[in-house]
Amino acid sequence: MEYKYYELPVCYLASGLELKLPVHEFKGGDGPTLGMTAAIHGDETITVEIARLVVEQLKKEKNINGTIKIMPVASPLAYEGASRNTPLDGVNMNRVFPGNPDRTVTEVQAHVITQFLESLDLYIDIHAGGQDPVVDYTYVMNDEGFSRSFGSKILYRPKQGYGGTSATITQAKNIPSVTIECGGGPNVKAYVDKGVSGVLNMLRYKKMIDGEALKHEDQIMITHIAHVNPHHSGMFVPNQSYDSITKIIKGKGEILGRIYNPMTLELLEEIKTPYEENLMILMRCDYNRILAGDFTFMIGDLSSEVK
Repeated sequence: MEYKYYELPVCYLASGLELKLPVHEFKGGDGPTLGMTAAIHGDETITVEIARLVVEQLKKEKNINGTIKIMPVASPLAYEGASRNTPLDGVNMNRVFPGNPDRTVTEVQAHVITQFLESLDLYIDIHAGGQDPVVDYTYVMNDEGFSRSFGSKILYRPKQGYGGTSATITQAKNIPSVTIECGGGPNVKAYVDKGVSGVLNMLRYKKMIDGEALKHEDQIMITHIAHVNPHHSGMFVPNQSYDSITKIIKGKGEILGRIYNPMTLELLEEIKTPYEENLMILMRCDYNRILAGDFTFMIGDLSSEVK
């Protein structure tokens, strides 16, 4: 097994420094080329730690079948700013793929990553909830077994995905692709461990590293999710704890949180469950200021479960 580290040049910044994208590459025997990206959104800091530990574990592997390429921070400027968007141009990179070499820095960066993606046979893109929300589910796109092998309790097969994501590039080329949503908010170690063990299990599932892949029997597949976000900004007071993640909340109209005006202290809004059986997949549980439209809750409709 051979290991090397290299960087993909993007462009020069106004400071004179060169923006580059890091790649850790492991090359073994015959087999597919798998790529993994983390921190496409710069505020999803836990994904970098997951990538770091996966790299450290792969350095200990004696046998690797194929090539594994890991990009631990796909948006370095957004990561530096702990921001979902690139601070220089305010663009969310995961909405502009395949990018454009003649546009602003985010689209140039997406263009470089697109070239990286087009060289793959398998693709893993790992995300998190960001600095406030916690999230826990995995998308099912074009390889259900590959998605299941990460081990999330909740699987989501969308009827229509977001446009301009990195996975739209690989899916268009029929490259088996999985987008993972794991952790965020407090960024606790349990989600780091879950991310690392899940990715390694995916590699075992594809026979790229030694060992038998674990099978998970208690997974739930849904096809409909509601974004339940505030219409007002203010002080957010949660009515749930993080223990509710991946759990079912019964009853339509149950209160998930409240928004108060920090000046007058009046109640502006109550955020409520949208379904009779609500599967919690993303949530905020910190007392904090919140902005209208912020990602606050993502609720799966359990009646959309695919048996």
